[in-house]
Amino acid sequence: MTIEQTPNITYTETDQNPKMNGSGAVIPLIIGQTGNTVEPANITIKKYKSLTQIGASVANGGIGNADSNMSYQFFKKFLKETKKVYSDDLGLPYVYFIDMGSIAFTNGEAWAKAFNLAMTQRDIGKIALVGFKKADTTAAITAAELATIVGIVSSANSIIVEDSKKGSPKRLMFTVADATDADMMKITDDTSATYIQKSRVVPCAPDFYPEMVARYCLTPYDEEPGFFDFRSISADEITVRTEDMEEDLQNAGINFVRKEMEGSIPHAKICLGVSSAMAADIRPNDVLPHFRRNVDHLINRIIIAAYPYLKRKELKSSLETFQTDIDTIVEEEIEAGAMQDGTEITAVESDINPYQVLVRGDAKPVNSTLYIGVEMYISEPNILAVSTNS
Repeated sequence: MTIEQTPNITYTETDQNPKMNGSGAVIPLIIGQTGNTVEPANITIKKYKSLTQIGASVANGGIGNADSNMSYQFFKKFLKETKKVYSDDLGLPYVYFIDMGSIAFTNGEAWAKAFNLAMTQRDIGKIALVGFKKADTTAAITAAELATIVGIVSSANSIIVEDSKKGSPKRLMFTVADATDADMMKITDDTSATYIQKSRVVPCAPDFYPEMVARYCLTPYDEEPGFFDFRSISADEITVRTEDMEEDLQNAGINFVRKEMEGSIPHAKICLGVSSAMAADIRPNDVLPHFRRNVDHLINRIIIAAYPYLKRKELKSSLETFQTDIDTIVEEEIEAGAMQDGTEITAVESDINPYQVLVRGDAKPVNSTLYIGVEMYISEPNILAVSTNS
Protein backbone atom coordinates (compact mmCIF):
# COMPACT_ATOMS: atom_id res chain seq x y z
CA MET A 1 0.00 0.00 0.00
CA THR A 2 1.38 3.39 -1.00
CA ILE A 3 1.06 6.22 1.52
CA GLU A 4 0.91 9.33 -0.60
CA GLN A 5 0.83 11.95 2.13
CA THR A 6 2.79 12.50 5.31
CA PRO A 7 0.87 12.79 8.60
CA ASN A 8 -0.17 16.39 9.10
CA ILE A 9 -2.95 18.79 10.02
CA THR A 10 -4.23 20.93 7.19
CA TYR A 11 -6.08 24.22 7.61
CA THR A 12 -8.28 25.47 4.79
CA GLU A 13 -10.08 28.79 4.91
CA THR A 14 -13.56 28.16 3.57
CA ASP A 15 -15.32 30.40 1.08
CA GLN A 16 -18.22 31.20 3.34
CA ASN A 17 -19.56 30.97 6.85
CA PRO A 18 -20.95 27.42 7.37
CA LYS A 19 -24.12 28.95 8.82
CA MET A 20 -24.58 30.90 5.60
CA ASN A 21 -24.97 27.75 3.54
CA GLY A 22 -27.49 26.01 5.76
CA SER A 23 -25.42 24.49 8.55
CA GLY A 24 -27.76 23.67 11.42
CA ALA A 25 -30.87 23.30 9.28
CA VAL A 26 -32.73 20.01 8.90
CA ILE A 27 -32.55 18.71 5.33
CA PRO A 28 -35.99 17.54 4.17
CA LEU A 29 -37.08 14.98 1.62
CA ILE A 30 -40.46 15.72 0.06
CA ILE A 31 -42.50 12.84 -1.36
CA GLY A 32 -45.32 14.18 -3.47
CA GLN A 33 -47.72 13.87 -6.34
CA THR A 34 -47.11 16.06 -9.39
CA GLY A 35 -49.40 14.74 -12.10
CA ASN A 36 -46.37 13.63 -14.11
CA THR A 37 -46.16 10.19 -15.68
CA VAL A 38 -44.22 8.08 -13.20
CA GLU A 39 -44.20 4.30 -12.96
CA PRO A 40 -43.79 2.75 -9.49
CA ALA A 41 -40.76 0.84 -10.76
CA ASN A 42 -39.02 4.08 -11.76
CA ILE A 43 -39.31 6.31 -8.69
CA THR A 44 -36.03 8.01 -7.79
CA ILE A 45 -34.65 10.65 -5.43
CA LYS A 46 -33.81 14.02 -6.96
CA LYS A 47 -31.80 16.81 -5.38
CA TYR A 48 -32.61 20.48 -5.98
CA LYS A 49 -31.01 23.77 -4.98
CA SER A 50 -33.50 26.27 -6.39
CA LEU A 51 -37.10 26.72 -7.49
CA THR A 52 -35.84 27.19 -11.05
CA GLN A 53 -34.39 23.67 -11.00
CA ILE A 54 -37.57 22.28 -9.46
CA GLY A 55 -39.89 24.00 -11.95
CA ALA A 56 -37.97 22.89 -15.02
CA SER A 57 -39.58 20.38 -17.34
CA VAL A 58 -39.27 16.70 -16.55
CA ALA A 59 -37.04 16.31 -19.61
CA ASN A 60 -34.70 18.87 -18.07
CA GLY A 61 -34.62 17.21 -14.67
CA GLY A 62 -37.39 19.17 -12.95
CA ILE A 63 -40.95 18.34 -11.94
CA GLY A 64 -42.81 20.95 -14.01
CA ASN A 65 -44.59 24.07 -12.79
CA ALA A 66 -48.26 23.69 -13.63
CA ASP A 67 -50.85 25.24 -11.32
CA SER A 68 -52.28 21.75 -10.81
CA ASN A 69 -48.89 20.39 -9.69
CA MET A 70 -49.36 20.19 -5.91
CA SER A 71 -45.69 19.52 -5.24
CA TYR A 72 -44.51 22.53 -7.26
CA GLN A 73 -47.03 24.76 -5.49
CA PHE A 74 -45.73 23.39 -2.17
CA PHE A 75 -42.13 24.24 -3.10
CA LYS A 76 -43.04 27.80 -4.14
CA LYS A 77 -44.22 28.57 -0.60
CA PHE A 78 -41.70 26.34 1.14
CA LEU A 79 -38.69 27.99 -0.51
CA LYS A 80 -40.10 31.47 0.04
CA GLU A 81 -40.14 30.71 3.78
CA THR A 82 -36.59 29.31 3.75
CA LYS A 83 -35.20 32.43 2.04
CA LYS A 84 -33.00 34.24 4.53
CA VAL A 85 -34.01 37.68 5.76
CA TYR A 86 -30.79 38.42 7.65
CA SER A 87 -27.30 37.21 6.82
CA ASP A 88 -27.03 35.09 9.97
CA ASP A 89 -30.37 33.33 9.45
CA LEU A 90 -30.31 29.59 8.96
CA GLY A 91 -30.64 28.72 5.30
CA LEU A 92 -31.42 25.53 3.45
CA PRO A 93 -28.74 24.56 0.91
CA TYR A 94 -30.79 21.93 -0.93
CA VAL A 95 -33.84 19.65 -0.74
CA TYR A 96 -34.60 16.14 -1.92
CA PHE A 97 -37.72 15.08 -3.78
CA ILE A 98 -39.39 11.84 -4.85
CA ASP A 99 -41.84 12.39 -7.70
CA MET A 100 -44.85 10.11 -7.28
CA GLY A 101 -46.57 11.42 -10.42
CA SER A 102 -50.21 10.43 -10.25
CA ILE A 103 -49.66 7.23 -8.25
CA ALA A 104 -52.71 6.92 -6.01
CA PHE A 105 -52.41 6.66 -2.25
CA THR A 106 -54.39 3.44 -2.50
CA ASN A 107 -51.26 1.93 -4.06
CA GLY A 108 -49.68 1.25 -0.68
CA GLU A 109 -46.91 -0.88 -2.17
CA ALA A 110 -45.62 2.00 -4.33
CA TRP A 111 -45.68 4.48 -1.45
CA ALA A 112 -43.94 2.01 0.86
CA LYS A 113 -41.26 1.66 -1.82
CA ALA A 114 -40.86 5.45 -1.82
CA PHE A 115 -40.52 5.51 1.98
CA ASN A 116 -37.89 2.78 1.92
CA LEU A 117 -36.04 4.65 -0.82
CA ALA A 118 -36.15 7.81 1.31
CA MET A 119 -34.43 5.95 4.15
CA THR A 120 -31.34 5.50 1.96
CA GLN A 121 -30.74 9.28 2.06
CA ARG A 122 -28.79 9.47 5.32
CA ASP A 123 -28.47 13.27 5.54
CA ILE A 124 -32.19 13.99 5.88
CA GLY A 125 -34.07 14.53 9.12
CA LYS A 126 -37.54 15.38 7.88
CA ILE A 127 -39.94 13.76 5.42
CA ALA A 128 -42.99 15.67 4.17
CA LEU A 129 -45.88 14.24 2.17
CA VAL A 130 -47.72 16.23 -0.50
CA GLY A 131 -50.88 15.06 -2.24
CA PHE A 132 -53.51 14.16 0.34
CA LYS A 133 -56.77 15.95 -0.45
CA LYS A 134 -60.50 15.53 0.03
CA ALA A 135 -62.60 14.45 -2.95
CA ASP A 136 -65.47 16.74 -1.90
CA THR A 137 -64.33 20.01 -0.36
CA THR A 138 -67.89 20.83 0.77
CA ALA A 139 -68.33 17.64 2.82
CA ALA A 140 -66.64 16.19 5.86
CA ILE A 141 -63.72 13.83 5.31
CA THR A 142 -64.99 10.30 4.69
CA ALA A 143 -64.14 7.09 6.54
CA ALA A 144 -62.58 5.71 3.34
CA GLU A 145 -60.36 8.81 2.98
CA LEU A 146 -59.33 8.53 6.63
CA ALA A 147 -58.44 4.86 6.15
CA THR A 148 -56.26 5.66 3.13
CA ILE A 149 -54.47 8.56 4.82
CA VAL A 150 -53.87 6.70 8.08
CA GLY A 151 -52.72 3.61 6.17
CA ILE A 152 -50.08 5.57 4.22
CA VAL A 153 -48.90 7.55 7.26
CA SER A 154 -48.75 4.42 9.43
CA SER A 155 -46.70 2.67 6.76
CA ALA A 156 -44.27 5.59 6.67
CA ASN A 157 -44.02 5.68 10.46
CA SER A 158 -43.27 1.96 10.69
CA ILE A 159 -40.48 2.28 8.13
CA ILE A 160 -39.07 5.37 9.89
CA VAL A 161 -39.08 3.64 13.28
CA GLU A 162 -37.38 0.56 11.86
CA ASP A 163 -34.80 2.67 10.04
CA SER A 164 -34.05 4.66 13.21
CA LYS A 165 -32.25 1.55 14.50
CA LYS A 166 -29.51 2.43 12.00
CA GLY A 167 -28.89 5.70 13.82
CA SER A 168 -30.46 8.39 11.66
CA PRO A 169 -33.90 9.05 13.16
CA LYS A 170 -36.39 10.98 11.05
CA ARG A 171 -39.82 12.56 11.45
CA LEU A 172 -42.83 12.78 9.13
CA MET A 173 -45.06 15.78 8.36
CA PHE A 174 -48.28 15.80 6.34
CA THR A 175 -51.57 17.58 5.78
CA VAL A 176 -54.78 17.11 3.80
CA ALA A 177 -55.56 19.82 1.27
CA ASP A 178 -58.92 21.57 1.84
CA ALA A 179 -59.42 19.76 5.17
CA THR A 180 -61.19 21.61 7.95
CA ASP A 181 -59.92 21.62 11.52
CA ALA A 182 -62.55 19.00 12.34
CA ASP A 183 -61.35 16.82 9.45
CA MET A 184 -57.74 16.95 10.64
CA MET A 185 -58.65 16.11 14.23
CA LYS A 186 -60.42 12.95 13.07
CA ILE A 187 -57.07 11.61 11.83
CA THR A 188 -55.72 11.43 15.40
CA ASP A 189 -59.01 10.68 17.16
CA ASP A 190 -59.09 7.15 18.59
CA THR A 191 -62.87 7.06 18.28
CA SER A 192 -62.40 6.98 14.50
CA ALA A 193 -62.21 3.55 12.88
CA THR A 194 -58.62 4.32 11.82
CA TYR A 195 -56.32 6.87 13.42
CA ILE A 196 -52.65 7.69 14.07
CA GLN A 197 -51.07 8.66 17.42
CA LYS A 198 -47.30 8.46 16.99
CA SER A 199 -44.58 10.82 18.24
CA ARG A 200 -42.66 10.83 14.93
CA VAL A 201 -45.77 11.84 12.96
CA VAL A 202 -46.48 15.59 12.82
CA PRO A 203 -49.87 16.48 11.25
CA CYS A 204 -50.50 20.07 10.13
CA ALA A 205 -53.55 22.15 9.28
CA PRO A 206 -53.53 22.73 5.50
CA ASP A 207 -53.29 26.51 5.66
CA PHE A 208 -49.57 27.35 5.69
CA TYR A 209 -48.45 23.70 5.52
CA PRO A 210 -45.39 24.41 3.30
CA GLU A 211 -44.36 27.23 5.61
CA MET A 212 -44.71 25.03 8.70
CA VAL A 213 -42.51 22.32 7.15
CA ALA A 214 -39.95 25.02 6.37
CA ARG A 215 -40.17 26.44 9.88
CA TYR A 216 -39.46 22.99 11.36
CA CYS A 217 -36.48 22.59 9.04
CA LEU A 218 -35.07 26.00 10.03
CA THR A 219 -35.52 25.57 13.79
CA PRO A 220 -32.42 24.53 15.76
CA TYR A 221 -32.77 21.07 17.30
CA ASP A 222 -33.01 22.38 20.87
CA GLU A 223 -35.64 25.06 20.23
CA GLU A 224 -39.43 24.93 20.21
CA PRO A 225 -40.66 25.43 16.59
CA GLY A 226 -43.23 27.96 17.79
CA PHE A 227 -40.55 30.25 19.24
CA PHE A 228 -39.66 31.86 15.91
CA ASP A 229 -41.65 34.18 13.64
CA PHE A 230 -42.39 33.10 10.10
CA ARG A 231 -40.40 34.91 7.44
CA SER A 232 -43.02 34.87 4.69
CA ILE A 233 -46.35 34.98 6.55
CA SER A 234 -47.96 38.20 7.72
CA ALA A 235 -49.99 38.05 10.93
CA ASP A 236 -52.86 39.62 8.96
CA GLU A 237 -53.07 36.53 6.73
CA ILE A 238 -53.81 34.17 9.59
CA THR A 239 -57.27 32.76 10.26
CA VAL A 240 -58.21 33.71 13.81
CA ARG A 241 -59.50 30.77 15.82
CA THR A 242 -61.19 30.86 19.19
CA GLU A 243 -59.14 29.85 22.23
CA ASP A 244 -61.24 26.68 22.57
CA MET A 245 -60.57 25.74 18.93
CA GLU A 246 -56.85 26.36 19.34
CA GLU A 247 -56.80 24.18 22.44
CA ASP A 248 -58.73 21.42 20.66
CA LEU A 249 -56.28 21.42 17.74
CA GLN A 250 -53.26 21.41 20.04
CA ASN A 251 -54.59 18.52 22.13
CA ALA A 252 -55.41 16.62 18.94
CA GLY A 253 -51.77 16.91 17.89
CA ILE A 254 -52.40 19.21 14.92
CA ASN A 255 -49.88 21.96 14.17
CA PHE A 256 -51.29 25.32 13.13
CA VAL A 257 -50.29 28.97 12.77
CA ARG A 258 -51.73 31.68 14.96
CA LYS A 259 -51.39 35.41 15.54
CA GLU A 260 -49.61 36.24 18.77
CA MET A 261 -49.49 39.75 20.19
CA GLU A 262 -46.48 41.34 21.84
CA GLY A 263 -48.06 44.53 23.07
CA SER A 264 -49.37 46.05 19.86
CA ILE A 265 -46.98 44.08 17.66
CA PRO A 266 -48.51 41.00 15.96
CA HIS A 267 -46.44 37.89 15.26
CA ALA A 268 -47.12 34.90 13.02
CA LYS A 269 -45.93 31.74 14.76
CA ILE A 270 -46.70 28.04 15.13
CA CYS A 271 -48.92 27.77 18.19
CA LEU A 272 -46.92 24.83 19.59
CA GLY A 273 -44.97 22.08 17.89
CA VAL A 274 -46.95 18.90 18.57
CA SER A 275 -47.06 15.33 17.30
CA SER A 276 -50.06 13.11 16.66
CA ALA A 277 -49.28 11.38 19.99
CA MET A 278 -50.77 14.42 21.77
CA ALA A 279 -54.17 12.85 21.12
CA ALA A 280 -53.33 9.71 23.12
CA ASP A 281 -54.90 9.19 26.54
CA ILE A 282 -51.43 8.43 27.92
CA ARG A 283 -48.97 10.70 26.17
CA PRO A 284 -45.41 9.43 25.66
CA ASN A 285 -42.48 11.45 27.01
CA ASP A 286 -41.46 12.47 23.46
CA VAL A 287 -44.90 13.79 22.52
CA LEU A 288 -43.47 17.23 21.64
CA PRO A 289 -41.30 17.22 18.48
CA HIS A 290 -38.54 19.34 19.99
CA PHE A 291 -38.11 16.70 22.73
CA ARG A 292 -37.85 14.06 20.03
CA ARG A 293 -35.36 16.14 18.02
CA ASN A 294 -33.22 16.83 21.09
CA VAL A 295 -32.89 13.14 21.84
CA ASP A 296 -32.41 12.25 18.15
CA HIS A 297 -29.53 14.73 18.01
CA LEU A 298 -27.94 13.11 21.07
CA ILE A 299 -28.43 9.66 19.54
CA ASN A 300 -26.77 10.76 16.31
CA ARG A 301 -23.75 12.13 18.14
CA ILE A 302 -23.32 9.00 20.24
CA ILE A 303 -23.61 6.72 17.19
CA ILE A 304 -20.95 8.74 15.38
CA ALA A 305 -18.74 8.42 18.46
CA ALA A 306 -19.46 4.68 18.66
CA TYR A 307 -18.49 3.87 15.09
CA PRO A 308 -14.69 3.86 15.61
CA TYR A 309 -15.17 1.18 18.27
CA LEU A 310 -17.01 -1.17 15.93
CA LYS A 311 -14.78 -4.23 15.32
CA ARG A 312 -12.06 -2.75 17.53
CA LYS A 313 -10.14 -5.06 19.88
CA GLU A 314 -12.32 -5.94 22.82
CA LEU A 315 -10.22 -4.38 25.55
CA LYS A 316 -11.25 -2.82 28.84
CA SER A 317 -9.47 0.37 27.82
CA SER A 318 -11.55 0.58 24.61
CA LEU A 319 -14.81 0.52 26.56
CA GLU A 320 -13.49 3.09 29.00
CA THR A 321 -12.45 5.41 26.17
CA PHE A 322 -15.85 5.00 24.53
CA GLN A 323 -17.52 5.89 27.83
CA THR A 324 -15.35 8.99 28.09
CA ASP A 325 -16.46 10.04 24.60
CA ILE A 326 -20.10 9.58 25.59
CA ASP A 327 -19.65 11.56 28.81
CA THR A 328 -18.07 14.40 26.83
CA ILE A 329 -21.01 14.51 24.41
CA VAL A 330 -23.54 14.54 27.25
CA GLU A 331 -21.66 17.29 29.09
CA GLU A 332 -21.48 19.39 25.94
CA GLU A 333 -25.22 19.06 25.34
CA ILE A 334 -25.99 20.00 28.95
CA GLU A 335 -23.65 23.00 28.80
CA ALA A 336 -25.27 24.08 25.53
CA GLY A 337 -28.68 24.01 27.22
CA ALA A 338 -29.97 21.23 24.97
CA MET A 339 -30.12 18.55 27.68
CA GLN A 340 -30.90 18.78 31.37
CA ASP A 341 -28.86 17.61 34.34
CA GLY A 342 -29.67 13.98 35.01
CA THR A 343 -28.96 12.90 31.44
CA GLU A 344 -26.76 9.84 31.87
CA ILE A 345 -25.67 7.44 29.12
CA THR A 346 -23.46 4.41 29.80
CA ALA A 347 -21.73 1.83 27.61
CA VAL A 348 -21.71 -1.66 29.12
CA GLU A 349 -20.89 -5.16 27.95
CA SER A 350 -23.92 -7.28 27.17
CA ASP A 351 -24.72 -10.07 29.63
CA ILE A 352 -26.21 -12.13 26.80
CA ASN A 353 -24.04 -11.53 23.74
CA PRO A 354 -20.26 -11.51 24.33
CA TYR A 355 -19.73 -9.59 21.07
CA GLN A 356 -22.12 -6.76 21.93
CA VAL A 357 -21.81 -3.49 23.81
CA LEU A 358 -25.02 -1.83 24.98
CA VAL A 359 -25.44 1.93 25.21
CA ARG A 360 -28.27 2.84 27.50
CA GLY A 361 -29.39 5.50 29.92
CA ASP A 362 -31.74 8.41 30.48
CA ALA A 363 -31.94 11.42 28.17
CA LYS A 364 -33.71 14.48 29.59
CA PRO A 365 -34.30 17.01 26.81
CA VAL A 366 -34.54 20.70 27.55
CA ASN A 367 -38.05 21.96 28.22
CA SER A 368 -39.70 25.12 26.98
CA THR A 369 -41.71 27.59 29.00
CA LEU A 370 -45.28 27.21 27.75
CA TYR A 371 -47.14 29.21 30.39
CA ILE A 372 -46.26 32.44 32.12
CA GLY A 373 -48.53 33.50 34.97
CA VAL A 374 -48.67 37.13 36.03
CA GLU A 375 -49.81 38.02 39.52
CA MET A 376 -50.13 41.61 40.70
CA TYR A 377 -51.22 43.20 43.95
CA ILE A 378 -52.41 46.79 43.93
CA SER A 379 -51.23 48.57 47.06
CA GLU A 380 -52.89 51.57 48.59
CA PRO A 381 -51.33 54.80 47.36
CA ASN A 382 -49.26 56.79 49.81
CA ILE A 383 -51.17 59.63 51.48
CA LEU A 384 -49.08 62.78 51.49
CA ALA A 385 -49.78 65.41 54.15
CA VAL A 386 -50.42 68.78 52.65
CA SER A 387 -49.17 71.78 54.64
CA THR A 388 -51.69 74.58 55.24
CA ASN A 389 -49.05 77.11 56.23
CA SER A 390 -48.71 79.99 53.84
